[in-house]
Amino acid sequence: MGPPHCSRAENPAPRRVATALLLWMALTHPAISASSAPDAANQLVNEIRDGQHRGITAFHLSIAGESLAAYAAPALRGKPPDLRSATKSITAILTGIALERGHIPSLKSRVADLLPEYKAAMLADPRKAAMTVEDLLTMKSGLDCDDWTPGSPGHEDTMYEKRDWLAFWAAVPSREAPGARFSYCTGNVIALGAIIARGSGVALDAFAESALFAPLGITGARWDTFNRGKGIDAGGHLRLQPADFAKIGELVLNGGRWQDKQVVSANWISAMTTAHADIPGRKQRYGYLWWIDATSQPSLPSTRLLMAWGNGGNFLIVMPELKAVAAFTGTRFNQPDALQPLFWLRDHLLPAFSATPPAR
Repeated sequence: MGPPHCSRAENPAPRRVATALLLWMALTHPAISASSAPDAANQLVNEIRDGQHRGITAFHLSIAGESLAAYAAPALRGKPPDLRSATKSITAILTGIALERGHIPSLKSRVADLLPEYKAAMLADPRKAAMTVEDLLTMKSGLDCDDWTPGSPGHEDTMYEKRDWLAFWAAVPSREAPGARFSYCTGNVIALGAIIARGSGVALDAFAESALFAPLGITGARWDTFNRGKGIDAGGHLRLQPADFAKIGELVLNGGRWQDKQVVSANWISAMTTAHADIPGRKQRYGYLWWIDATSQPSLPSTRLLMAWGNGGNFLIVMPELKAVAAFTGTRFNQPDALQPLFWLRDHLLPAFSATPPAR
């Protein structure tokens, strides 16, 4: 089993309503103080470097593939930041590659058929038997698993206490038919990681290295494990250097292409970043393990906001209409101010785009 995990998923229950409200305000309500200075990004770099934003460890902003500003705390050189649940969005990309290579038959493939060691138990429940790969990607597994609700039978905190997380997840009872509604469950992504590994014939970390990281020039990725190293944590705690985290955003921005290589198809990137699920109590929607939003304030440039989001202030935000990618890493785990990067985006960075059109 890996190291202790920060509990209560991305949104501890006592803060869940406040967190959702803050996020909604951050992207849709009038700014408190907007700056249109072209050097807003470098100003933010200086503030982070000077220690004005403790707990934010890195920031990177690029336009059309050109770095506009970047900073990573010196301590990260020896130990890359823990991306927490932003890992899920990278697993979504790996799922697309696995589908394209035939390692997963289709999005409609039954999970029970792809995890044969748990097939008998899953077929005993008609609802579990109907669960598909797509249901895992959209957090619509139908299982009684909600990481945002303490006491949920499938809660990630309970899963982390077990040696075999996958066996724990497979035993979680159904609550409803799969595909019915969104319920944030890290166990779903653990299952996806296992499906990719079984289909490809190699461990998930090895598959990620050859299929995704090596083509992007990413080295030194570190994954957590469980079950005495037999399983890879596909749902959180991947460690990447901030510049490499930003490369993932560039890949998404460019429709799955990196330099002269199509790493994953443009069709998958489009499907992955298309809304497939409503999220109860939030205006954001959910794609395939990616958060989907858009600016709506008239004074801000119009763009979609495609987000990988992890606890602590870890954000990868792809803004297609601006040809821009913003990446933040942080250690503000389970703290309300972990959302502060979204306010910086609203109050300082996005207004700057109005004064600095994206490069062509």
